[in-house]
Amino acid sequence: MWYRLKKEDMPDDEYRACAFFLNKEYLKKPGSLTLLYSTHERCWRELPEVTKENAFDILCFRFKMYAAVLKTGGYDGRENW
Repeated sequence: MWYRLKKEDMPDDEYRACAFFLNKEYLKKPGSLTLLYSTHERCWRELPEVTKENAFDILCFRFKMYAAVLKTGGYDGRENW
């Protein structure tokens, strides 16, 4: 929604992480949610506190991390469908 309001395209890596959830790909890829949860926990511990000023930037970074972890873990890519 933020990108739509600013009339910008969402970066591919962030879009890929969003699509993973929207398309419910985690149902076909066992272990992916565990991997994403561990990434979420790590981001929660290591990233700065969320404020109004940095909330969107941190959210974007988290989704970039999710996309990178999915790719590294082998859960990203059309061949796994």
